[in-house]
Amino acid sequence: MNNLLYAAGPELLNTIRMDIVLKEPVDLQIVQKAVDTAAARFPYYAVKLARRGEEYVFFHNPLPFVVSPEGRTVVLGSEQSNYHLFAFACDGCHLYMDSTHFITDGQGSFPFFKAILYYYLSAAHPEDVFDTRGIALAGSAVPFEESDDYPYPDEPLAEEPIGSITRPDEIFMLPGQPQGYEDMERWSSFRFRVKQKDMMSYVSSVDGSPATFIATLVYKAIVDIHPENQLPLVCGMQHQFRNALGRPLSHLCHVNIVPLVYPDSLRSKSIEQLNTIARGTLIIRADDANDVLTINRHVRNEKLIRGMDLAQKHEHMLREIMDGIGQNTFEVSYTGRVPWSGLDRYIADVVPYLDMSLSGGISVEIFSVGEFFSVNIMQRSRDPEITDRFAALLSCNGIPYTAEEPVHFDLCGFELPR
Repeated sequence: MNNLLYAAGPELLNTIRMDIVLKEPVDLQIVQKAVDTAAARFPYYAVKLARRGEEYVFFHNPLPFVVSPEGRTVVLGSEQSNYHLFAFACDGCHLYMDSTHFITDGQGSFPFFKAILYYYLSAAHPEDVFDTRGIALAGSAVPFEESDDYPYPDEPLAEEPIGSITRPDEIFMLPGQPQGYEDMERWSSFRFRVKQKDMMSYVSSVDGSPATFIATLVYKAIVDIHPENQLPLVCGMQHQFRNALGRPLSHLCHVNIVPLVYPDSLRSKSIEQLNTIARGTLIIRADDANDVLTINRHVRNEKLIRGMDLAQKHEHMLREIMDGIGQNTFEVSYTGRVPWSGLDRYIADVVPYLDMSLSGGISVEIFSVGEFFSVNIMQRSRDPEITDRFAALLSCNGIPYTAEEPVHFDLCGFELPR
């Protein structure tokens, strides 16, 4: 069971596409074998959904995961995906993994994708030897703490929140960023590659972090372009609460949205000051004590929806997810440095794509691979004004970068059983 799923519907797909760009063309047949082999280690992902009365349940799905050519997307949960909630595709040097945020997040799905990459590269490069100590291999044990489908306590935990996690009643929302899915063909990705040593040297000097530094630059870009605005801006900083839950290995989605509020009085502050302020705010608002509020919300929802019919569950959980995400001007997510076990020597880039209907119009994903940070700025429009200003701010602060050509990105559909 997974109560987040009850929020799914045509108005909220919440799908994710992970794009691993290899340094050589990808072989579809080898990918299919690698996916099939790795899937044996992740039985909690090899499932399909079924409706049982007024609830959805998972059960084992023996059909193979679908791997599509030419980067094509399929509808998750449908016949197109063999009823799986994961699907794969490849095109040129790109290997894609499609999933839904209702099921998992980046930290939860990374071990699965890492195992697939290992089996793929081992077959494509039999002459190479990889360190498998950090890879979940087929045949290895699956800890209960990893596979548990409801890792929450039976009763709410004691709450002692630190600081405030509220947002202002009215905030600045970017113009020209159409809501919903009606303009998905305009969703665009603007990607920057920055050497980790260059960014870390700068952010450590101002007591910041990659996430707060990128958030600061996006904030500055927006206020520079919109000097007429006096409303506060809010950055929704993605943050996972596994530690507060006591389940660091959980495969489920444990993403929290921490608001960083920028009142108009901060407009005149320097990049250094803004970075330090954002870092301090994040330390307080992303504390385990505040994460308990999110944990308790899950526990209370479990009790609330137990007696509801399916339509009521959908309405309730959709409202809960939207309230939990909150209204944000823009969002930033950084998963931290991930352990690639040497696989990254074959990887040119890692680019996560998100459902932009949930964003304020701009969503930034930061990923580390090799010597670089990949900064993916996604928009619901093709207008490069903000990303051009972002690039100028990188240069002004002495941080070299490489900008890729902007591209349109597609995401999977998602279908629940009737």
